[in-house]
Formats: sequence, structure tokens, C-alpha cells
Amino acid sequence: MEMKNININKRAPKRGAFLFFCVCISITLWNCNRENENERTVKNIVVKKPEDVNKTTLLSYHEILKKNTSDTLLIYDGDTLLSFPFFERLKRGKDIMFFDKGKLTQLGDSMVYFIRNARHYGLYPQDYHARKLDTILQKTFDKASESYYSGYIAQAELLLTDAYLKFGAHLNKGRFNPDTALIEWKPAKLDTNWLSILKSGVDNNFVRRVFDSLEPRHEGYQFLKYAFLNYIRENETRNWDSVSFFNVKDTTIFLQQLKDRLTATGDYVDSLKVNDSLKLAKALKKFQKRMNLDPDGKMGKYTRQALQLSKEYTIRQMEMALERWRWEPKKYPEKYAMVNIPSANIRVFEWWKKKKQDTLVLLSNVVVGKPETPTPLLQSKINYITIYPYWNVPFTIAWKEILPMVQRDTSYLRRKNFEVIGGNGEVVTNIGKLPWKRYNKEYLPIRFRQRIGDDNSLGVCKFNFNNKYGVYLHDTNSKRYFKTFYRYQSHGCIRLDKYYEMARFLIREDTLKIPYDTLDEWLKRPVQQKITPKKPIPIYVRYYTAQTDSNKNLRFFIDVYRKDEYMIKKLYRKN
Repeated sequence: MEMKNININKRAPKRGAFLFFCVCISITLWNCNRENENERTVKNIVVKKPEDVNKTTLLSYHEILKKNTSDTLLIYDGDTLLSFPFFERLKRGKDIMFFDKGKLTQLGDSMVYFIRNARHYGLYPQDYHARKLDTILQKTFDKASESYYSGYIAQAELLLTDAYLKFGAHLNKGRFNPDTALIEWKPAKLDTNWLSILKSGVDNNFVRRVFDSLEPRHEGYQFLKYAFLNYIRENETRNWDSVSFFNVKDTTIFLQQLKDRLTATGDYVDSLKVNDSLKLAKALKKFQKRMNLDPDGKMGKYTRQALQLSKEYTIRQMEMALERWRWEPKKYPEKYAMVNIPSANIRVFEWWKKKKQDTLVLLSNVVVGKPETPTPLLQSKINYITIYPYWNVPFTIAWKEILPMVQRDTSYLRRKNFEVIGGNGEVVTNIGKLPWKRYNKEYLPIRFRQRIGDDNSLGVCKFNFNNKYGVYLHDTNSKRYFKTFYRYQSHGCIRLDKYYEMARFLIREDTLKIPYDTLDEWLKRPVQQKITPKKPIPIYVRYYTAQTDSNKNLRFFIDVYRKDEYMIKKLYRKN
């Protein structure tokens, strides 16, 4: 690499210095072969005296901006610095913040530390120019000649400013669009005071406190972050890869691989005074329990899937969970319900004023959608309860599942307690005269409706909330899945195990109008009733494959809809 530089030494005249600097900054060009092998021009002034570095750095800084910016965009070395529109509001005229006299300031040192350790926050260091900064920072000062290079310092200042703003924004609201899971820059969604908080960090040199204040305050996020950091520290010296289940013909080799894998994760304990096969079975059950799998000690499909997760992928899985927490509202209502699809459960929380924290008042297993018919992520309010509901069969289920059964045998409708509803909304009484063979997906002028009763697919209680997907929360006549770990079995709606407890909670503030005894009576006799709670309860349907339980223990769940996998590929630039 060839570079032309202008030296400023102790004998340089002070008179006309500004003009001198302006002439100097325009004459040096150098070619740098980067990772993408693109050529770009870097202008440097070589300075001997530390007290002169700030002036030359400022000139280099403004020269970079002049050549690379439009009104709202800055593209530098192939990177689009999306936070550029906020530079001036952050700096307020002080363009050089992270350096002084050629050296990193306390603020600069802190920012470099946070970039290099971005994963402690579940973030990706390369989003904040980690590699480029490491390269440039090594070039800002040459020990052999005791010279400072203002061009490199200006570049580092530029990248650190963008990193500081972007780091704060990502901690506050994340990196993805929650609806599409596409990476986006979304300043309009940030907390209104985010920039003033970052400015206070610049003014007072407390970067950590500022970043911590921009993070979600929810216990779920804070506990997960704590567990995440512990996980990284505890496994710093442990390394494991996925267990291969292919081309392993030798059982002895496979068992040794499994043993090594479970030893690396701390599940296999060699000190147990039992034979090796029993120790291995015990270790496998421990692993299965931690991964929220059926602890049967067998190598089933999902146990194999879990064993194929490497250490790095597990860390990334937790990073995606932290990311999703940043999409949550800043504050939850006093009462709310949250369904987590991967753990297949619902938790109902209530704000406890004495402890000033959310208190778990109900925990129940649920059954959510199959991977091919996933439950959508949403936010709504449970506004009424139907006791002994009809089930109006969705069109897709009607033509795909029920119609073929009826075309083979119309007695299927009687056995499953279905009614046929005609185009006029009336119940068709003589179903034998309907032209069943002519009906198909394109031509189905009737609907199916399941009568109320204990054998209704919605059970005896349905909780309605407005949403564009047509899903709801309900009891079920098929309760066998509630006791299994793999509770991803519905067509998209959410089946609730503890429907009775949920109903009692919803009417708790309206027991003068609807006493608990009345609710009990209504649930005993198959007559349809509608209950409108005094205060509708918000419900959130979310997707967290890593969580902490009530004892702050870290738990993992199957990425059943492969949403983590999709986000990880986007974030880590994998195809």
C-alpha cells in the first residue's frame, strides 16, 4: 500500500495554519484492499504534535462527510450509516466526541468495549463495524515514527458515532420488523426520549448506564439476559457441536459421541456410582427435561433434533429471544394474558401494587397450531365468553377434511354432531338430498356447524378476541394432548386446559352480576350463554424459544415454526 502524507512538525508556522491544513488534506490518496476488495480513497494528514491532531481530524471528518453524504444518507466504505440523520442532534456542534489529541477518550474506550462485547446484550458485533474499527484503530498512531494519522481517526469517529446511535436504538426496539421479521431501521418506533438519553451518556461519560436504561424493563427480559450471560460464562471453556445421526454405523462410536456431547453440556456426570448405560440414560433424561422434551431417556425425533443444536446455535437462539422482548410494549396493562407458542402455555399476570411487580395468577398448558397450520402472533383483548359455543367450521377445514368424509358416508355428520347450514342461514334438515358429489373447494354453498355439548370441538367454553385470523381461545373435547410435551396439534386456534380457572378470573370483578355459583350452573347444562366481562383482558400471543421460569432457570423449547432459524439466517447473513 502506497500512501502520501504531509508532516506537521514543531517548526510549522502558526500563521496561515488553517489554509495550510485545507491544502494538506486534499493531496493524500491511498488504496486499501478491504474484505470486499473494493477500493476507496482515504485522506490522511500525518501529525507529530498531539495538540494539533484535533484540528486535522476535524478537517478530515468534514471532508469525508462532504464527499459521501446526501441530505439524509451517508454511505461509507460500502456501509450505509442509517443513523446519520441523528449525528448533528447527538453531537450538537461537537463533531469529535470519541477522540481527543489522537487518543480514544473515556467515551471512546467504552464504546469500543461495548462493540467488541455486543453479544453480552444479544447483539451482533459486525452490525457496529467491529472488524473495520479494529483495523482502523491500529492505524491511527504509528509508534515507530510517533505520528498520528488524522484520516484514520476521522473514520473511526464516524463509525463510532454510528455504532453508538445504532447500539442504543437496537437495545430499545430491536433490529427486526416484528410483523415480517425483516431487518429494518425504525427510528419512528423508538422511545421518544432515546436520543436525549444517548446525549446524556456523551455529556456524562456513562455509556453502560445509558444502554441499560434503553433496554426493556420487563422481568422476562431482565431474567433472560441474566441467564444468558451466565450461560455464556459457564460454557466459555466448554465446546460442543451437534451430534451426527447420519453415517454412524458403529453403535459404540455413536454412544461415545453422545456421551461426549452430554458431558460437554454438564448433563453426564461420571462420578455417579452406577454402570455407564444407566449414567447415560440419566444424563439424557436431564438433557430432555432442560430442553422441555419428554424425559423418557429415548432417542426420539425431537431429542435427536435438540442434540443437533450446537453451542453457537443455542446462544443465537437466546439472542433471538432477547430480540423479541425488545418488540414488546414498554409497559403491560395491570392484567394480561400471554401465550407462548414454543412452550405451549398461557400465563396470566396481575400487577401487585405492594411488590410493584407483575404476579403470575394462572399458568396453564395450551395446544397451539401445527407447523403446517401455525397459530399467528397477535395482540388483542378477550371481550366476551361463550358458554357452550357452536363450532362454525372454517372453510379450509370444511372442504379439506369434513367434505371428503361426508362424501364417503353422510352418517359422519350425525356421529360427529354436525349441522349443515344453507346459503339462507337455515339448518338443512334433509341432508340426503344435497348433491354431495358435486361439492368441492370451488363450489361449496353450504357450511358445517357442530352442535353445542360436551363433544363439541370447542368444549364448553370459548374466549373470543378480535383478530383478522379468526382464531380464539377455547376448551376442547380432546384433552389428551394437554399432558404431552408436544402440544402443537391444532388448526391454529388455542386450546386451553384450565378454561374454568380462566373464566372465573375474567368475571372476578363482576361477581355481583354473575356470581361464581351462576357460572358453575351454566357450565353444567348445555344451554348457550354469553358473558361480557366488566374489564376485557388483553392477550398477547408470542414466540419465545428461550425463557426463564419462576425460579430464573433457563429453559429451551423447539423452534417448531422455524422462526428463529429464519431470523438467524437474516442476521448472520446466511443463505
